[in-house]
Amino acid sequence: MINSIHIAAFTHTGLYRKRNEDSLFIPGHLITKTAMDNPVFNTITKFPALLAVADGLGGCVAGDVASGEVLRYLGKTTPPPDDEESLMACINGAADHLVSLALKDPALDGFGTTLSGVLVTAGYLFIFSCGDSRVYCSTPDQKRLTLMTKDHSVIQEMIDAGTLSEKEARNHPLGHVITSCLSGGRVTRRPDIRIQKAVPISGSRIVICSDGVWDYGGEEVLKAARTGDLKEASKRMADICFDAGAPDNITFIIADMES
Repeated sequence: MINSIHIAAFTHTGLYRKRNEDSLFIPGHLITKTAMDNPVFNTITKFPALLAVADGLGGCVAGDVASGEVLRYLGKTTPPPDDEESLMACINGAADHLVSLALKDPALDGFGTTLSGVLVTAGYLFIFSCGDSRVYCSTPDQKRLTLMTKDHSVIQEMIDAGTLSEKEARNHPLGHVITSCLSGGRVTRRPDIRIQKAVPISGSRIVICSDGVWDYGGEEVLKAARTGDLKEASKRMADICFDAGAPDNITFIIADMES
């Protein structure tokens, strides 16, 4: 049983984009439309606890609004989700919220966002995703992070079909084309929300991040995420992303489980 979660969280516009369309949520804090100077740290002792990252769709209208509104909805849901069924209902409710906003304001037509995160209860861990933001995890005896989610992307479909290798997928021109997201507008597809259940282990580390982290930071940033305490790991992750040029928004949450 998990009694506490120690958290480091960071989001930044990066060095190329004009605005930050990523948002993140940790219990009690929605962080959106901002560029942080340093990571924030917190310890959670009340469950269930929701941790999530949303990446507003670039090239569409109001991606920053979409990512922030989805996480705002999830964070304000009462009572909070505490199992797979209520979590699925909550995420679908957030998707419906975007549709409602877009119908009220035509300027938001077509806005959308990815979503990934974890719901931690006293006894279980529910990992959820839609789009290409990711969740990684490692247990105390593992030196590397394991990818726990599967991208909703054209590239992933090509890999699954055997027409593209993991190596060939790197720097592919279709690399950022996703196949599912939470969106709002006159024409909206129901998001394909994937949820998996696991038992949290004390000493495990979870990393939730947008593609601006895992794509441009690569293996180096994932290695950094697993190394050292939260202060060291979060600083190193941010530094690696900036050293790589930070062409996209940068957002991540690191969470250490403790019994």
